[in-house]
Amino acid sequence: MTRIPLTNASALPREFMLAAACCRWPLSERALSAIAQAVQGPQELQEPQEPQEPRRLIDWRSFLRIVARQRVGGLVVNALRAAGIAPPPAVAQALAAGEHSIARQSLRLCGETIRLQRAFAAAGIPVLALKGVALAQLAYGSLTLKHSRDIDLLVAPWHALAGMTLLESLGYRLHNPAREMSAAQRRAFVAHGREAEFGLPGDGLCVELHWQLTYNPALLRGIDAMSPSREVVVSGGVPIRTLADDDLFAYLCVHGASHAWSRLKWLADLNALIADKPDEEILRLYRHAQGKGAGLCAGQALLLCRDLLDRQLPAALEAELADNRRVRRLVAIALEAMVALGAAETDRGAAAVTREGVVHFLLGQGLAFYATQCRLACVSTKDVIRYPLPPALYFLYPLLRLPSWLWRHRR
Repeated sequence: MTRIPLTNASALPREFMLAAACCRWPLSERALSAIAQAVQGPQELQEPQEPQEPRRLIDWRSFLRIVARQRVGGLVVNALRAAGIAPPPAVAQALAAGEHSIARQSLRLCGETIRLQRAFAAAGIPVLALKGVALAQLAYGSLTLKHSRDIDLLVAPWHALAGMTLLESLGYRLHNPAREMSAAQRRAFVAHGREAEFGLPGDGLCVELHWQLTYNPALLRGIDAMSPSREVVVSGGVPIRTLADDDLFAYLCVHGASHAWSRLKWLADLNALIADKPDEEILRLYRHAQGKGAGLCAGQALLLCRDLLDRQLPAALEAELADNRRVRRLVAIALEAMVALGAAETDRGAAAVTREGVVHFLLGQGLAFYATQCRLACVSTKDVIRYPLPPALYFLYPLLRLPSWLWRHRR
């Protein structure tokens, strides 16, 4: 069967492909061979008849920047070590420093996740930990390989305000969407937003409190803080509660797709999570995601895992995805976002905003999905915070969008 070719495959930097090869899981002989080939470059099948240009060597400085942007330092160091590849000393030192930083951060986040889980339980607020150390343990069997920036907690919408208050009682301070919000602003934001970010002053720890997994509930129908869950045993034998396997797969696909998979680490984590799954289980997980409204996201993720991380797919499923033009378009968009070396974490330029808006309309199907997506496009959370209307007047927010936007930009 013919595979879908990667978009502009010949233009993909070798340094990016080396980083992707290092993210394969598990590190089989095939994976180690791919790493060595990425470093050495393509081998000629026969003696050249004419003089050729010297084979380009890996630009290790560029590779270092790609690893940092894709946030896969722990996986890269582990893979290069296993493959017997020694980068130049300065690059090796920088990679090792990143590896140690990832390990230290993961252990800190593990301890804090346990503390927060106990505090929420004591307050009678059901909570699930998303991604983070629970996913690291499930995917890699270790807390030290996966990069984690913060702690993601999921509560029910009716517990969002209480969750905010609890975090503040534990020393956290609101960072985003604003530094300060009144009670009325918080109520309006909970009704129209899905997460708030809190930081621990002087410590650098960050917690994202979620009360919805996605802005458009048609993408993850019925998956929330009250959904079936599972316990993941981490450091010291302490269990951390997270989503059950089927829902976790669907959520990770939607999360990555919502960001156009612009970080290789999200794809690597998903790929590692399903690495030992047989064909029938992969097909079942995909059908489950379909049933939750996330079929396009799951199809995109599986094709990216296949093309970048060498994940073998069931033949029937591969054919089904190859025939889906929407999935192929999503794959192309993700590859473009993933290898955009100039993109920064704070990139909010016209191209990034346009891509994000287009992608969000491509992720789902059906009248309910598109109606909700149009409604979301007509309401700005900035307006919600600036003008905290009572629930009976929420219908006014779409009317405020254009004049408020014009006023902000004029100022």
